[in-house]
Amino acid sequence: IVAYVKKVGYQADYSNLLQSMLMSNPEGATNFAKSLLEGQNGQPLIDVNQVVKVFMEQNRLQETTSILLEALKANRPDQAQLQTQLLAMNLQQAPKVAEAILQMKMFTHYDKAYIGQLCEKAGLMQW
Repeated sequence: IVAYVKKVGYQADYSNLLQSMLMSNPEGATNFAKSLLEGQNGQPLIDVNQVVKVFMEQNRLQETTSILLEALKANRPDQAQLQTQLLAMNLQQAPKVAEAILQMKMFTHYDKAYIGQLCEKAGLMQW
């Protein structure tokens, strides 16, 4: 799809495409979202916040987590809000997943005070 869009110069509505795909093929939508975020020449073809919105509107936490883990692997300071969002969503809905993410120590820029409070509520006192 991306190659065709680029070839003909069409401005695709990727968030709408993701929404449609997500209903019939969640795994395909997840892979498509990852490729859109990887982009071309280092430039994402869709905003990561839009991807999160599309997936979480359908309560797709597992897929959202997979996408964000990939998108945030560089652990950049400008990703602090997304790191916080990823951890918070999982602490509230899947504490064991959040614990595994914290154990990997792949993020350092999240809001530690806020995540600490959520860890306490989830019974994860060591974080």
